Amino acid sequence: MQYLVGSGLHQYQRWVKNYQSELGALVEELPLDSDRARGERGRLFWIGSKRTEKVLLYLPGGAYMFQVTEMMLKFWRYAQVEWERQGLAIGIVVLSYSVGSDPNAAFPIQLFQATQALKYLLSIGCNPSNIQIAGDSAGGNLITQLLSHMVHPFPLPSLVPPLNLPPGSHLRGVYMMSPWVGLSNPDQWGPTFRIKHYDVTNIRELGGQYVDTIFIDFPDKHSQIIPYAESVSAPDDWFSDLQNSVVDRILVTAGKEERLLDQIQVFFKRKIKPYHPDAVLLVQDGGIHDDIIMDFAVANAPLGNELTPVVLEWIAKGFRM
Repeated sequence: MQYLVGSGLHQYQRWVKNYQSELGALVEELPLDSDRARGERGRLFWIGSKRTEKVLLYLPGGAYMFQVTEMMLKFWRYAQVEWERQGLAIGIVVLSYSVGSDPNAAFPIQLFQATQALKYLLSIGCNPSNIQIAGDSAGGNLITQLLSHMVHPFPLPSLVPPLNLPPGSHLRGVYMMSPWVGLSNPDQWGPTFRIKHYDVTNIRELGGQYVDTIFIDFPDKHSQIIPYAESVSAPDDWFSDLQNSVVDRILVTAGKEERLLDQIQVFFKRKIKPYHPDAVLLVQDGGIHDDIIMDFAVANAPLGNELTPVVLEWIAKGFRM
């Protein structure tokens, strides 16, 4: 699949040529210090200028099979321009992480790379209170991995080193769009995966493969590790410390017609909302998976999508606080 879509770097370079030629491409490679990395480096792609006072870190979806695509870049550039019109100068940086069926792309390399991305932003002086993280689909899953790692450090630190925010600090917010939180058996959370045949995503086999690698690679620790990869299966109090130690605000969105709706609702109602009063779930009437990004597959602006301005205002509000 990655071969057909093209690498994230290829997609980014093509997008820059078409939409950001006056600024050019800005690509940064993340450092390697993990036993599991095996030469696989995460990359950061900047949208617009490299701004570090207020930063949105974007973790793109793609079922862990392909990297960032042009429509995702178009969406976030649109958002950035809208914020600029409101007087908000927000740097947007995209994490291009390892994907595909190669063993080098197996779990937890994506968590390692996301950890490195956040550490890098902190190392260049970004204040956690001016950092927000957004992710869609598998990128939303990766956000849950990162949050899990911050409240429960990964049990094998040689693979994913600990990630600690400065004492007393919190990330300003996280936004999960159509997060893929139940990878291995989506039917167990309700009927929507089975009956919403017209939604764009069908990821049963891909999710099963991703989780299967955990049982193969970590036969003695899989029960400890599954909650990182499949947060809907975690203990209900898994995220109980989010508000106290990690993040100020949480937004989750889903489409009423998307196949992942049941698992998203279970995840939010059982794992997030009881422990974080400033967490919001919005279900879009008529919406499908990644609905607000899908508009940008055929256009350069939202096609009358009522959810888009709501999401952009939620993120903007966080940066105004």
